[in-house]
Amino acid sequence: MGALELAAYRADWRASLRYRRHVADVAAAREHELLIRKLEEEARIAAERAMRAAGKKASTVSAEARKIVAASSLNQEQEEQDEERETFFVRRRPPPPSHPVTPARAAARLLFARMFDLRPELREAMGSSAPVVLVDVPDPEMLERVLATWQDTLLPETARVMKVGASNSGKRDHYDVVYIAVKEPPKAKDKSQRNDEALSALSLALPLIAISPAAETHLPEALLKSRPIRLSFPGLDPVTIARAIRIVTGKRCRELLDRENTARITPVDLVLAVRFDRTPGECMAELRRLSAEKSVRKGRRDLSLDELYGMDEAVAWARSTMRDLEAWRRGQIPWGALDPGACLVGPPGTGKTLFAECFSRAAGLPMVACSLAQWQAADEAHLGHLLRAMKRDFDAARAQAPCVVFTDEIDSFPDRSKIRHAYADYVVEVVNGFIAQLDGTAGREGLIFLAASNDLSRCDPAILRSGRLNRIIHIRPPNARDLERMFRVRLAGRLAGEDLEEICLLALGSTGADVERITNDALRFARHAERALELADLRRALVHQEDRTPCEIRRAAIHEAGHLLTEIVLFGHEADVQATIASSNERGGATVRTKAPPFAGTYAGYQHRLQVLLAGRTAEEIMLGEASHGAASDLRQATAVAAAMVGSLGIAEPKQLLFLAPHDDTDGLLSYVDVRLAARAELIRAAEACHSLLLEHRVALEEIASTLLRAGRIDGVSAAGIIRAHRDLKEAP
Repeated sequence: MGALELAAYRADWRASLRYRRHVADVAAAREHELLIRKLEEEARIAAERAMRAAGKKASTVSAEARKIVAASSLNQEQEEQDEERETFFVRRRPPPPSHPVTPARAAARLLFARMFDLRPELREAMGSSAPVVLVDVPDPEMLERVLATWQDTLLPETARVMKVGASNSGKRDHYDVVYIAVKEPPKAKDKSQRNDEALSALSLALPLIAISPAAETHLPEALLKSRPIRLSFPGLDPVTIARAIRIVTGKRCRELLDRENTARITPVDLVLAVRFDRTPGECMAELRRLSAEKSVRKGRRDLSLDELYGMDEAVAWARSTMRDLEAWRRGQIPWGALDPGACLVGPPGTGKTLFAECFSRAAGLPMVACSLAQWQAADEAHLGHLLRAMKRDFDAARAQAPCVVFTDEIDSFPDRSKIRHAYADYVVEVVNGFIAQLDGTAGREGLIFLAASNDLSRCDPAILRSGRLNRIIHIRPPNARDLERMFRVRLAGRLAGEDLEEICLLALGSTGADVERITNDALRFARHAERALELADLRRALVHQEDRTPCEIRRAAIHEAGHLLTEIVLFGHEADVQATIASSNERGGATVRTKAPPFAGTYAGYQHRLQVLLAGRTAEEIMLGEASHGAASDLRQATAVAAAMVGSLGIAEPKQLLFLAPHDDTDGLLSYVDVRLAARAELIRAAEACHSLLLEHRVALEEIASTLLRAGRIDGVSAAGIIRAHRDLKEAP
């Protein structure tokens, strides 16, 4: 510990010791008082018995017994007073604190002192010059304690402090330090007055300490321009918690709270868990209990950035922006150097809104969430009402800057060049109004824009250009590894020793929202059964109750065997592909790759993709005589790929060198007759090639289907072994 931190530690330790001694003295005095009363009662009873034995009357006995006891008590009280007087003159102890030293107060003092211990040159400047020190304390619980203790921690007892904004009077000579405390952002009408007060304080040329949640949004502009020294109040750490426990309990804390639990602990949790009547071990147990309860109660809205698995690109952007945000707060870079705009694109349920909430919480920023539907719901949805509602939200964000502005369903603002209906003027005005708010005369200073969309192709390109929503971040459904980590987070330590591989395989294609629903359903099953969660509960929540006939199950096994075999033969990398026939998510089975194989985007590569998509129905035709409607979704995907090859990518046969629509606009591409005909030809060509491939490996196909039927699943390595074994047997002389 540095000098200031050690001094704070010793002062709080002594104050806590005095309080604990006082509590012990009060308890001893109370026990002594009860003992005296008991002895007095026993003496009275004994005196009465003795007098009765001597033949005295009852009334006389009682009166004399009371006199004897009173005389005894008077003598005892006089002796105690004499002893107390002697003790006072000998020891002269300071009066005991009226309240115990709380661990949150102790932690606040230790952390505040540590900030200045790490800046010895600043401590020297406080005594020899007039530095301006701005301290950001984002946590409101900790802010209250810092405001109450910083003077005792940093300044000597004789220091004279002027609080700016209070009704102080006197000359500069009357003060040693100027102090500004701000808890809330100033209102627009008060900013000028606050700035004048700050200028007046700066003109005194005294050391100035300003404490607030965030200097840029809470403190006067004059302070920000005065070349201040910026300090960020640190969060709780395991060592500080251990020292606070020792201060409060008086006993050494021989263990440290792990980082994961420490991250969940707040100053209020410290007060609840750490008390002077507990041992350090009991305090640590209570802290872990409070942390565990938070983990169990944690919903998807309470996740941290580290727990947003499958969103690597978005999390990387968040961390980069947070780093630049800190640099901006320290005055090292202008706002224009940040990357304060991103649009998240992905299917519903992938966590786009969740990411915005987690980012704003991690960055310590307020968030204004809005959407076109929300603005249209204001008043009567007239254009003026809508634009006023839009402006109101953006003005609220600017008043809280730095602030996150999150706009959901950004594709609700359509491409103005493609609007042809009767209400085109209305829509154009709405889009224009939104663009004006993004970077109009009010400016972007202090605003971080986030948006979300399921289909960005409909959005006006002007909204997405650089300088507005700078970055497009695609969020795709998580792979098996991400799914396992998502399940582990939501299970909060349950099933720690269980293998979740099968659960994750069955859940492939699920989103974060699906994982939360599956976990909640499994917990409900266990809770209603009044027992601990079991792996079977997760499987039950994920897999539909089997109600298929044996024939339907066999067809599903043959279908998935066709997909798996074709995947392995055409694309290899068998360790990354698996198949199951468990019924879930309205599917009778699934063949999924956990990692995409290399793909050059050539005609041959796309033809192989078509063959894999058509392999399930082709396998049914070979082994069962005809395909079923279960292959409809495969055919839909194959048709989309074939249409893109023909009308967008220019890689179909014969050469289709014409771009008609984006590759993902299947409906637009298929609106052309020539595209439909050429795409059908590609599908037929792929189906014929797939038919030949599966006939060549029919024996292996049958064995893979049998394994699926027997075990319910098969991994790609096992399936590849079956394929090689039958190929080698076939090629043997």
